[in-house]
Amino acid sequence: MIEILAASIIWLFALTIYLLVRMFRKPKQVDEMKLQKIHLRRLGPFSGQSNSFKGKSVVFLMLLSSLSYAQVSITTLDNFHIGDLSEKELTVAKKAENINDGTQLGFHIERPHCIPNYPYLMAEIPQAMNQGAIVYAKMMVDKRKPKKAKLNLEFVVDSPKGDRIGWFALKDFPSFFSASLVDVKFQPISGMKNQTYVLEGLKDSTYQAQQICKSGHMLRAASKQIKV
Repeated sequence: MIEILAASIIWLFALTIYLLVRMFRKPKQVDEMKLQKIHLRRLGPFSGQSNSFKGKSVVFLMLLSSLSYAQVSITTLDNFHIGDLSEKELTVAKKAENINDGTQLGFHIERPHCIPNYPYLMAEIPQAMNQGAIVYAKMMVDKRKPKKAKLNLEFVVDSPKGDRIGWFALKDFPSFFSASLVDVKFQPISGMKNQTYVLEGLKDSTYQAQQICKSGHMLRAASKQIKV
């Protein structure tokens, strides 16, 4: 990172000297329309005047900022995991208290609005259950009256242990944003294990994830190539 920063500073210094020299040199007689086409192709919407120092500076700053991105993988003090799925999308998730496998309850936060959305649940599923299955459960929030929940099985992956882990989209469910404790009890016919989640600190973790989402940094580098 230090080498990249040093190279960028040297590049900026050289560019500044070059532009200053051009300012004091007598311009050659050229076809003005042809010159503007050349600069417009190089600088795109940031070109302005063909000899604009400001336009070139904006493009250079974009190059520098493109080199900086955050590979997000955070475990908060309340034991929530904040992770990146792409350069524009985060997840906030919590593992179940009573199960040691990949079971978790979470949701997505996506740019540009950075609003918590698309809640999901991951859990071990029976061998006979396939993608597209619909599972019903009851969710009890803070020991209040249980409410029905509908889960759609959208993805299935095999764990290193050989278990099948299902990724469910929550379609019908009670609000749990302000909850401290959530119990999920599946219908016995589903063959799935009941789950318990301690969600204290969910609001704080969500706020932190939204601040990361609203930042100007890429959440993950999509490519090593820099495009302007």
